[in-house]
Amino acid sequence: MGTTAMKQTCSGAMHRFITAILLVVAGSGLCAARGLGIKAGEGRLHPALDLDLVYDSNPSYAENNGFFDLALRIRPGLTLSFPSEKVSLEFNTRVGYDYYFGIDKSRSSDLSTFAGEASLEVGFNPKGQVSFFIEDNFSRTSDPRYNSLSGKYDRTDNEAKAHLQIKPGGGALMFDLAYGFFIDFFDSQAGTESKALSSYAHRAYFSGKWKFLPKTALSVDFDADIRRYPNSYSGGDRNMDVNAIRATVGLLGQITPSIAIAIRAGYGDSLLPERTGYSGSNYRSAIGQAEITYRATTTFIQAGYSRNFQPVVLFAWFGQDHVYARLRQQIAGKFSLSLDVAYDYLSYGDGVTSDLQNQGGRSDHVLGGGLDFNYHILDWLEIGLAYAIQARFSGWQQPLAGSGGVDYYKHMVTLHIGIDY
Repeated sequence: MGTTAMKQTCSGAMHRFITAILLVVAGSGLCAARGLGIKAGEGRLHPALDLDLVYDSNPSYAENNGFFDLALRIRPGLTLSFPSEKVSLEFNTRVGYDYYFGIDKSRSSDLSTFAGEASLEVGFNPKGQVSFFIEDNFSRTSDPRYNSLSGKYDRTDNEAKAHLQIKPGGGALMFDLAYGFFIDFFDSQAGTESKALSSYAHRAYFSGKWKFLPKTALSVDFDADIRRYPNSYSGGDRNMDVNAIRATVGLLGQITPSIAIAIRAGYGDSLLPERTGYSGSNYRSAIGQAEITYRATTTFIQAGYSRNFQPVVLFAWFGQDHVYARLRQQIAGKFSLSLDVAYDYLSYGDGVTSDLQNQGGRSDHVLGGGLDFNYHILDWLEIGLAYAIQARFSGWQQPLAGSGGVDYYKHMVTLHIGIDY
């Protein structure tokens, strides 16, 4: 392409980019924060709408960062809170559409998709000594941060859970026992093995807490994740089933009126079942968390480290060492500032398919961070500007997506307008 043609192409793309920004800003007279809502019996109904105009430097999570785009994220939402001593209900949703304009490359408009999150909790006798809850958590995303592959793989997660809670002794003791059925369903995607990535799981949870001081408690936690992959790759190989268990003991305490700590330590095991042709090792290691939180009238600061593991496609599991810090600051009653930074070191198990058996160990470095500044115009209306960065450095080559590695980086600048009435 000649210099003149290149300038015309860049100029046209930038003109479309600026025009799209002006159209969205001009047409967005409505916007968000939490208002009083609409009274519904003993509860409150809060309709909401989030409009985010996002400049994304790498919408496809590509290794070579091939093109940028502008996206409009539309998230209508609803919160229904119905407190009751007999039957309570809490429903939250932010589900909508991500529209990519195809600014830099017209084909990027194919990335447009439905996305969002929703949760439901119905409690029976929620404040009594014996309570029972029905819960459901739904999300739709394409973020590959904690997936062994790179690229934009749209998927739907949902967990339906039955949860029993017992609080004997006036609340000093509390026991939680729950069962959840989880699905992780990947959309079909031409030229990929996305069908083989889908999984389902039976999950069990147990938690016990003893509040031996007014603001200090000992905790015991256990969970099991019985993960299964029903579909095979085209070569006949299948992802490795995992029977993960985790157990920790911990201390949750309020050191001062402003400072709290959480310390947990325990053990995790992937308990891989035997399978012909696979001789990979289990994840067997210490797990835990150390976290400190400072909370004042207008300031929230939190920092911590956690160690754990998760089931994952292609490698059975990955171990995760996670370091994070958060800041939330209110300014002059109308402004809010949020800062998040995180680093993950991911160490993977052995490859589960025949073409990965001899590739050796894999480890990834994942970086993430974000800065948000919001102006609360009214109790139910806000406008804000945000910047976020996400990157993964690995060096491993992914066979299921053709040539290329799983490294990527992306910058996102977001203009946010929200209503939460």
